[in-house]
Amino acid sequence: MPYTPYTLQPILLSASLEEPFGPQPNIPSTSPPSSFFGRRTTSPPLDGSPAQPSRINTLLTGHNIPSPAWNSSLSIDAVEAWDTDLYLGTSDGHVLHYTLEAKGRLDQADVPYASRLERKINLGFGKKSVERILVLPQVSKAVVLCDSILSFYTLPFFDPIPVSLIPHIKGVSCFSHDAAEEGRIGEDGTIELCVVKRRVVQVLKIGEHAHLRKELPLPDGAIMITRYNRNLCLADAQNYKMINLEQSSAITLCNTPKIAVSPSGSTYLGSHNPVSRPVATVVKEDEFLVVSDIVHNHATIGLIVNGAGDPIRGTIQWSSYPKAICVEPPYIAALLRNHTIEIHNFLDQQRLQVITLDPSFEPRGISLGHGISVWMEDLAVRLRKCAWPKENDTGNSETDTDSELENKLGREVARYSTVPARILVYGRDSVMAQLATPLVIQVDQLLDTNRIEEAMEMADQARNAMSVDNSVYGERLQSELDYIFQKSGLLLLKETVFEDAFQLLSKGNLDPRVLLSRFQEFFQPQWLHVSPRIVLFEGVLEILNRLGSIEDIVASNIEKNYGKQEEESQKRSPIMDLSCVLLNNARDALQKYLEMERRKLQGNTRKEDSILEVIDTALLKVYVIKEDEKSIHGLLKQPNMCNPKLCAETLLKSKRYYALSILYESKRMYERVLDTWSKIHTGEFPAPSVADSLGRIKKMLLQDINIDELPLSVVMEYTWWLTEQSPVDGVEVFIRSPRTADMDPDEILRRLEKYGNEVVRTYLEYIVLERKSDCAEYHTRLACSYVHDVQKEIRADHMHQLEELVKLYQQSIKTKEIKKASDTEDLSKPPIQSTFVGFLSHQKQTNLVKARLSLIKLLQCSPLYSAETLLEALSKDGPLDIEKVIVYGRMRMHTESLHILIHDLGDFMGAETYCVTNGHSAGAISDNLNTPSKHSIPVRTSSLAAPVAQKDKKPLPKERDEKNVGRKGIEQKKLSGSELEERKNLFSMLLKTYLTIQNKDTMLARTMHLLNTQGFYLDTLEVLSSLPEDLPIQILQGYLTRSLRRSLHAYRQSNIVLGLSRGENVMVGSELIETYKDIGPVYVDRQSVCKKCEIYLGNGTIVRSSGGGFPLHLHCAQMMGIINYEDDEEIYEVE
Repeated sequence: MPYTPYTLQPILLSASLEEPFGPQPNIPSTSPPSSFFGRRTTSPPLDGSPAQPSRINTLLTGHNIPSPAWNSSLSIDAVEAWDTDLYLGTSDGHVLHYTLEAKGRLDQADVPYASRLERKINLGFGKKSVERILVLPQVSKAVVLCDSILSFYTLPFFDPIPVSLIPHIKGVSCFSHDAAEEGRIGEDGTIELCVVKRRVVQVLKIGEHAHLRKELPLPDGAIMITRYNRNLCLADAQNYKMINLEQSSAITLCNTPKIAVSPSGSTYLGSHNPVSRPVATVVKEDEFLVVSDIVHNHATIGLIVNGAGDPIRGTIQWSSYPKAICVEPPYIAALLRNHTIEIHNFLDQQRLQVITLDPSFEPRGISLGHGISVWMEDLAVRLRKCAWPKENDTGNSETDTDSELENKLGREVARYSTVPARILVYGRDSVMAQLATPLVIQVDQLLDTNRIEEAMEMADQARNAMSVDNSVYGERLQSELDYIFQKSGLLLLKETVFEDAFQLLSKGNLDPRVLLSRFQEFFQPQWLHVSPRIVLFEGVLEILNRLGSIEDIVASNIEKNYGKQEEESQKRSPIMDLSCVLLNNARDALQKYLEMERRKLQGNTRKEDSILEVIDTALLKVYVIKEDEKSIHGLLKQPNMCNPKLCAETLLKSKRYYALSILYESKRMYERVLDTWSKIHTGEFPAPSVADSLGRIKKMLLQDINIDELPLSVVMEYTWWLTEQSPVDGVEVFIRSPRTADMDPDEILRRLEKYGNEVVRTYLEYIVLERKSDCAEYHTRLACSYVHDVQKEIRADHMHQLEELVKLYQQSIKTKEIKKASDTEDLSKPPIQSTFVGFLSHQKQTNLVKARLSLIKLLQCSPLYSAETLLEALSKDGPLDIEKVIVYGRMRMHTESLHILIHDLGDFMGAETYCVTNGHSAGAISDNLNTPSKHSIPVRTSSLAAPVAQKDKKPLPKERDEKNVGRKGIEQKKLSGSELEERKNLFSMLLKTYLTIQNKDTMLARTMHLLNTQGFYLDTLEVLSSLPEDLPIQILQGYLTRSLRRSLHAYRQSNIVLGLSRGENVMVGSELIETYKDIGPVYVDRQSVCKKCEIYLGNGTIVRSSGGGFPLHLHCAQMMGIINYEDDEEIYEVE
């Protein structure tokens, strides 16, 4: 059964084209529906007599009342309609105004309509034919073309507009409105009209007046024109053309067809008098349909072109040349000269329907108007909807909400069931409306006879032809398709064709809750009451109520095919197996349906989260029953709308604890995630497939999660639980957690003590070394922790390592001295060596060495620890001499430090480093402690060692580099006076300590090296008085030369500065004298007051600007901010 988009219904039969008929009894009528622009009260006839009705014709049944004899010389030549008004243009220069009225109630099964002739208007242009009528509802005006004259009238009563407002336009060959302005109006309250006059085309703006907006030359004139926005499609006697109004450019499209006509003007194919008969119309935005030449056997083709004149889409073919064409997207209706109307779809160019007209109708043309509203009861019955379930079915009291919903649904049905008839077909004396045949009426007849395949074929055909716009027609057709697919799906469901049925239900946009209500094992009754309310077609609801549950459907189908079965026996029967198979098939089809609906809703921008929640929750239950672990995890790991409570119950009941944790994590219920994983680890929730539950817990605790979703208290609770299971992982969370700044370090340290010194030390290192805490207690505790580790190694019988390290260091120094003694170089240059700290960092990294280096590094870096506490701890175990040196330095006990470095350790380089750093460091620690090399060069820590080429070495404290050291080895960093004095005292102490060395050669080498490298910090007279008298003078030559040169330089520099200062003072004094001369004296008497506070200046200091300002008190000038000693201000003492 082919899809038929249109049907014809008579509107006016045997219209009176002469004078109105005599008085007729009044016919009661209802008020016609109002238009978008409103209606006015009926205007009286021009002659003052009351309007009289014409004969009554029914719209839907087609019955008519006999009419007077028709004047065969007159005919209808033009038709236009608006709302319930119908305007007919006759061949004798008249316009007939009819109104359509509805009789009786609108909800009756057969709604009668009546036509009433309101007026017969004489245009006043003689017996000339009315070529065209165009209504412009936007400005409440009508335009009529008659005898090449364009005249204007008011709507809806067709009163002529005075020519003083809008004059008639003569010499018009054709005209057109802008199709893009349909239903719209310009900002200035006008619309545009294109008028072709001989050799020009004019663009007029029509409102209360008519104004010429633009005029373009048209050398060949035009006999047909249509417009969309800036593009004009017109035809002259030779060609179709496309004109761009903005660019004033023309494009030739194709030749204008020529049709043979008889001498009387009618088409006569055997005649040899061809006449140009162009036909064109607007298809949609910037698309035009033009009828081209006849090809063969009178067949004609149409081209669809765009605004640039390029052919698009395909061609339309008709069996004969069209008289007229109308486009109602997506359909093209063409009235052919063989008395047929062919309907094409311009989307695929397929012919859908051919309507054959009765020859007695004598069709003359078709017109696309603004539409006449027609009510279709059969359509309303099928599209009527209701809320489900009813209030009395559920026991809920939502009367107000349901009442509002019912009113809304009623308005929707009324809107969809009022079919607009935009295309009017007119014959010589009658008019018919070309109504779009509702698809649902055609298909529903097939469904009632169980012809589902034919119904689906027709529905798919209509669906493919459906326009994508948001017009009422598109919405109505979508509603019809929903009804068809839903009803078809339920009919297939009844036949247990589950997969096909569910696909149709998805196409019909059935609420998934309706289908789920048939599966009791997956359904929750409260879903029926979740917003939005479920809305069903009444016809669909009737079928649904007869179906029952899925078990009832299967049982009914088995009974229908195999007869009624007896009571169940203990032995399994084939019928039972068949029932199980059908139920499993239903579950499989339900799974596919839910997955399909889920994808559809996720891609919908107006998706309902409540519906998605129902789908995801039910889908999870399906996966659980089918034991599909992969699908369960896949659903939960991606964004989902599963109901946490219902899904958690399902997963707990099925003992799927890992999936439960994924569910909680997807819902950001992190506390429950941690609780589930902790129970999995302890075995309370057995999950053999889950590995490393502690690692999962640690990973989540280290995530930066919103505090509302995972409070700090929960983080602390499970971090302590993790610490109980694995102290190392627990302290890592305390250190790396994004919430660590909010944690209480004191509480953490207090509770960590029971887990051992290692975890406490790790946390203290984080607080002190990474967070740079300024709390002295933390620094002291960390240092004591390192001391505790050292003491632990010493107690483990490693005391001999301490002694061996000192011996090895001293042995390395002696070896280098012996090697140096064999060289021929100057003895005042000592051998290359490192500090004891540097030596220690390049030894084998045993636990003892590592602990000592960590302690030394902290002692040298941190200024906050308690030196007294550390000294007490260091004094308990073993010869930790280098550590005591650093602590003594912090306590300003420099004599003890230097004594240990020189006499106990023999660390001369460390002693010099100690003095250079003012007692803060005894040597640098290599950064690469884990890979020591016996060939590596020690890090340079003082001027005693030769420079090394090691990269990225940053000892603590920062050592001098070449940029910070001058030619004499003196640091260029500016020191405070106290620091400089302290450093001088330290080097003086070091010199005296060197002089006490028993080995004369060593004493001489160290002393001379100190004088040559750090002589800047030593007083020359004090040095000379301290040196032995038998010391050769030539050894001191370099030191004395540099000292004398430095003293002379300082003396001369001070003289230069003194001279410059005196000169500057003289210049400033001279400038001051000149300034006094310029500004003159300032007189202050007993009447002189401050301009700021207006108080007597009195005795004291006053201020006046050098620019000649008023005198002020000193404090007033300071308050005003004018005192700036860099500016020229005069301050006077008043006596």
